[in-house]
Amino acid sequence: MRDFLKKILLFIAIPLAIILISDYALRMQNTLYKEKYEGAKKAKDSIEVLLLGTSHVTYGVDPQAFDLYAYNLSNLAQSIYFDKRITLSLLPELSNLKYVFISIGYHSFAFSSQFNRDFWSYYGNGVKYEGTNYFFANLSPTLFGYTPKVSYAMLKRKIINRWKYGTEIIDFEVQGGVNLYKQAVKGFIAFEGRDTTNFNPDAYDFLSSTYTEIIDQSDEKEEILNDLEDFIQILQAKDITPILITPPNYKRYVEYLNKSYVNGNVDASNRIAAKYNIKYWNFLDSDRFYIDDFYDMEHLNRKGAIKFSAMLNDSINKIERESLLVNHSSLDSN
Repeated sequence: MRDFLKKILLFIAIPLAIILISDYALRMQNTLYKEKYEGAKKAKDSIEVLLLGTSHVTYGVDPQAFDLYAYNLSNLAQSIYFDKRITLSLLPELSNLKYVFISIGYHSFAFSSQFNRDFWSYYGNGVKYEGTNYFFANLSPTLFGYTPKVSYAMLKRKIINRWKYGTEIIDFEVQGGVNLYKQAVKGFIAFEGRDTTNFNPDAYDFLSSTYTEIIDQSDEKEEILNDLEDFIQILQAKDITPILITPPNYKRYVEYLNKSYVNGNVDASNRIAAKYNIKYWNFLDSDRFYIDDFYDMEHLNRKGAIKFSAMLNDSINKIERESLLVNHSSLDSN
């Protein structure tokens, strides 16, 4: 009986030890979420422009192209819900913040939870999704946060990348197409070149149908719009200017999107912009972007990001000049 119990304990101890080691490694591991959030805290006294949104902004807006000090706090599948709450968690420290870009994508009004990424984001910035229990995610990232499959893949890739490329590469998980030797700058990483497998009608139809299905099943739009309006009011109360933007997608892909949903997003964004007297810049199918500017059908590559960022910077500079003229006119009248 004693030998049997020993075998049972040994049988339990080995996987438990593996899980504990994995949990420790995951807690110590840097992530894109942590990298961006901690970077924003370090640059808190400098940040004048904050860039929010999903992967369209993550890969599509380069803060280095701005004359004002900009910082990219967007992330993969990051919803407006998390845009708002991550920003609010930092806002008391961002003493020089002047502008906040809020990205509106095809599915932005369809979801507030990021699903499994709610936990991944939480590990990086501490922001929770309302109504979600984080007890087990805190207990074991391996089992209940990232899930065993994702945890194994993350740790495996980290070991392989370090063995293959050395210690000079970025130390957090990134998607294929990102140059591992280019460190994040002001929260920005970029896709390089173009993934030619993504530019065909089958790929356009598959991705657009997937997103449309998500939107079809959602009933969150009004709640998300109300949350967005509250976010805008909070920013304006602190003399921070919100700007709504829709980043560009490849024009041929946009043709596959549900037109009623696209138009509904534009109408809602224009209504909010008019209500709060703010800007809405829609670049979704802009003729100023070509296939060479995109890594895939949705995301700009580094070249396209530089182009897009320069356009946003020019627009911000125009607002700055107009503001100066108004202030000078006000002083002259006095």
